[in-house]
Amino acid sequence: MSSENISQQKKLAVSHNYSKNGENGYSSSSLIKKELADPITSTSQTLDRELNNTSEVKPEKNSQISTAPKPNRKPKTYWGWQLIWWSVAAGFGITGGAALLWLLVNPPQPNCQQISPLSADGERLYCAHKAAESRNLEQLETALALVENWPEEHPLYQLGQQMTGEWTKLIISVAHQKIREGNLQAALDTVAKIPKSSPAYSRVEEAVAGWKKQWAEGQSLYEEAEKAIKAIDWKKASAYSLAMSKLDNVHWQSIKFREILERIALEKKGWQILKDARYLIYEETANEYGEAIALARKIDPKLYIRDRAEKDIQKWSRSLIEIATEQIEEKDLKGAIAAIEYIPSDYKLKKEGKELILLGHAKAATWNQSIEGSQVGNIVVLVEGKAAATQITSNSPYYQQAQTEIQQLQKQLDDLAHIQLAKAIASVGQPATLKLAIDQAKMVGLEQPKRIQAQTLIAKWRKDLLKIEDQPYVLLAKQLAKQETVDSYNSAIKQASYVALERPLRIQAQTLIAEWNKRVQIIEDSPLLAEARVLAKEGKLGQAIDVAYEIESGRALYEEAQDEIYKWSTELQIAQDRPILNQAYGLAEQGRLTAAINTAYQIGYGRALYYEAQGAISKWASERDAIWAEQQAEEARRRRQYQPAPAPSPQYYSPAPSPQYYSPAPSPQYYSPAPSPQYYSPAPSPQYYSPAPSPQYY
Repeated sequence: MSSENISQQKKLAVSHNYSKNGENGYSSSSLIKKELADPITSTSQTLDRELNNTSEVKPEKNSQISTAPKPNRKPKTYWGWQLIWWSVAAGFGITGGAALLWLLVNPPQPNCQQISPLSADGERLYCAHKAAESRNLEQLETALALVENWPEEHPLYQLGQQMTGEWTKLIISVAHQKIREGNLQAALDTVAKIPKSSPAYSRVEEAVAGWKKQWAEGQSLYEEAEKAIKAIDWKKASAYSLAMSKLDNVHWQSIKFREILERIALEKKGWQILKDARYLIYEETANEYGEAIALARKIDPKLYIRDRAEKDIQKWSRSLIEIATEQIEEKDLKGAIAAIEYIPSDYKLKKEGKELILLGHAKAATWNQSIEGSQVGNIVVLVEGKAAATQITSNSPYYQQAQTEIQQLQKQLDDLAHIQLAKAIASVGQPATLKLAIDQAKMVGLEQPKRIQAQTLIAKWRKDLLKIEDQPYVLLAKQLAKQETVDSYNSAIKQASYVALERPLRIQAQTLIAEWNKRVQIIEDSPLLAEARVLAKEGKLGQAIDVAYEIESGRALYEEAQDEIYKWSTELQIAQDRPILNQAYGLAEQGRLTAAINTAYQIGYGRALYYEAQGAISKWASERDAIWAEQQAEEARRRRQYQPAPAPSPQYYSPAPSPQYYSPAPSPQYYSPAPSPQYYSPAPSPQYYSPAPSPQYY
C-alpha cells in the first residue's frame, strides 16, 4: 500500500480515537496498525530471531566457562554481574518490543455492515471510504454526502476534504467510462453529483469542457458523414470518417469510426441492389416491376438507401396500378389481378390495388353476359359484381366509379328481369303473346347494356310474328306442288309469291319458287332433248344439234343440252376429218411426206382432230428434214470423189462448207404451197358445226 493510503489510514485511526473520546486508547491507532501490520510483524519476527540467536549464544559461553579450569573467586563474581546486566537489558528490550508491538498492531476494524447514522463519524468515514473503493457510484455519492456538510471546525474536515478529492477522481473515472460507452449525458449526470466544494472540482470543469468539445466535434463529423452517406457520396463520407478517427476520444475514434465504415459498406451493398432492381425494368411489364420490387425489398430497412428504395417501390407500385387499370379497360381481369399481386401487402397502394380489382370484378360482370339460354347465370354474375363494388369505401379513389357501376348493375338487373319475363311470355308462341313480349322488352331503356339483347329478342319475335302470318302461303304452295304438273307448279309459284320482300319467309318462298320453275322448265324442255338424242342415235348429228339449240340459256336443261351438243359436234368433226387424216397417214407410209403434210394441214384449228393432225405434221416434217440432210451430204461426198487431187492446197479441202452447196433445197416452194385455204377448207361450212364451239361449252 502507498504511503498516501497509509497516511489516510493513520488519519482515520486518529479520527476514530477522537470519535471515542479517549475511552479506548488501544483503538486510537487501530487503523494505522492494520495498514502497518505486515511490516511490523516482519520487524517483530526479525527481532525475535535476533533475541533467539542471543539466547542460543549464552549456553555456549556458559559451557565454555564450565569446561574451563576453575579460576579464583574474583573472576567468578565479574561474570555473574555481566549475566545479571545482560538479563536486565534483555528484559527491557522485550518490554520495549512488546510496547512497540502493542502500539503498532491494528485494533479490530469497525463492522461496516452494522454501521448506522448514530455511529461515530470516524467509523462512518472509514466505512464510506471502504465502500468508495469499489467505485460504485451510489457508494461514492453516499461518501460525498457524508462529508459535504461538515464544518471547517470538524476534527475530520481536512481528512474529509482529502477523501472528497479522491472520491472526485473516482467519479470522474466512472464518467470517463460513460464517455467510452458513448453516453455523454450519463457522464455529465455523473459528475454533476460532485459538489463544487470538492478540492478537485477544477478537474471536473476541465473534464466536462473537454468532453463537450470532443463530443461536439465527433457529433458534427458523424452527422456530416451521415449526410454524405444519404447523398451517396462515398468519398466525402470516407473523408469525414477518417477525420473522426483522429479525435482524442475512444468513443468517436474507435466505436463510431468503425460504425461509419460498416455503414458505408452496407449502404454501398444496398445501393448496388437498388441499381440492379432498376436495371430489371426494361419493357415496363408487370413481371419486371414485380421482380424489381422483390429485389429492392431485400435492402435492410435500417439503411438510408432504403428510403430511396421505398420511393422507387412506391413509384413501381403506382405503375402496376396503372397497368392493372389498362388491363381492366382491355377486359383482362386476370392480368390486372396478377399485376396487383406484385404490390407488397404492407404498402398503402396495396389497398388501392385491391379496391381496383373489386372495381374490375364489378365491370367484368357485364363483359360476358350470355344472350341465349337461361339468364340465371347472368343474374348471379351481376349480383356478385354489385357486391364487389359495394366493398369499395368512400375514401377510395375508385368510390365514384364504384357507385356508378352499382347503379349500372342494378339497372341491368332490372332490365334482365324485364327480359326474363318477356321471354317467358314469348315462349307460348302465339301472336298475342309475342306482341306482349315485345312490349315487355321495350321497357329496357336506351343506352342500357341490355338494350341490344332486348332489341335482338324484339327483332326475333317480330320475325316470328311475320312467319306466323306468311306460313299459310308457304304451306299451301307446297301442297299444290305435290301434283308435279306444270299447272300445279305454276299455281304453287303464284301462291309462294304472296310472301312479300323483307319478310322472314321470303328466302324460303323464293327458294321454292326457283325449284318449281326449274321443274317446269325440265318438263317443258325434256321432249326437245329426247328428240335430239334420238336423232343422234340415228346418225343425224347435225339435226340433233339444231334441235338441242332450241333449249335457251338459263333453262334448267340448258347445260345438259350444251354437253350433248359438244359431244355430237365432236363426233361430227371426227367423222368429217378422219378420212383426211387417214389419207395423210397413207401418203406418209408411201414416203410422200410433203403430200402427207399438206393433206393434214386441211384440218383447221378448233377441230376435234386438230392436235392429232399437228402432231403427225411435226413428226413427218422432222423425218423429211432428216432425209434432205442425208441427201445433201451424199451429194457433197459424190462431188468430192470426181474432182482431181493435185497438191493439197487449201482450196480443194474447204469449198464444200459454202452456203451454195448445202442450202438450196429448203426453199419454201417445195413444201409450203399446200396449206392455202382452197385445198382443205371448203367442206366444213359454218351452218353445221360452228355455233356450238362457243367459249361456254369447251
